Amino acid sequence: MHISEMTDIYRRAGYVIAESIFSREALTCVAEAMRATLDKAHVPGGASIEELIAEREAENHSLVYEAANSIGSSAGTYQLLGGSTILDVVAGLIGCKVSDLHLMPMYLIVQLPSDERFDYAWHQDGAYYEWCRELVTLWFPINHGANMERGTISVIDGSHQAGLRPAETYKRHGFFRQIEVAAGEEAAQEKPLSVGLGDCCIMDGHTLHRSVSNRSAVPRVTGVLRLANMPRQDHYDRTQFYCMHKS
Repeated sequence: MHISEMTDIYRRAGYVIAESIFSREALTCVAEAMRATLDKAHVPGGASIEELIAEREAENHSLVYEAANSIGSSAGTYQLLGGSTILDVVAGLIGCKVSDLHLMPMYLIVQLPSDERFDYAWHQDGAYYEWCRELVTLWFPINHGANMERGTISVIDGSHQAGLRPAETYKRHGFFRQIEVAAGEEAAQEKPLSVGLGDCCIMDGHTLHRSVSNRSAVPRVTGVLRLANMPRQDHYDRTQFYCMHKS
């Protein structure tokens, strides 16, 4: 798909899927970086990343959570981004230069089988980063494709055009922070996404989306990276880029 066509879709719908933008090898490297953290102080037993996640989750969820966040400092993350054209694509979509883009630490989301504790209600990423005037989110599978069975996200086309909306902030299950938007009648127009391994959903920070639960037998791992268009900001604040929101 040509960048002009992608830009038209992005501006109209609030998201677009860049197909085959990441190599399988680079995605595997990111998964292995997570494995290195999960294996810390343990003897590796040749288990798959999915089996290792399940094992550590049974011990303590914080082990999985910390491993998912450790990717932000992983060399695998830099290799993934630098070995693709994703930053050029984002710059083309929003009409800026790559040098204008500033990145927040990448992290992984692990969606456990038949476990909705960490699923997001309808929300806008921009609500978690209100200081950012133009936010772009990258959302992409790490271990296998995302779909209705394996877990994915559902979006509402064109919902970004209304800007940032009123939302209710609360903690789901007493610990998982939500900034939920009441989608109302728009929810009837939701579109669950199918994102293949190697594809990346590029989403406007004001696009309404939610989690679709994982109904498969294995964990679904996806990468999340947020970018700010720096010329839109009044000033640079290091803490805003290096401190992720707390869920």
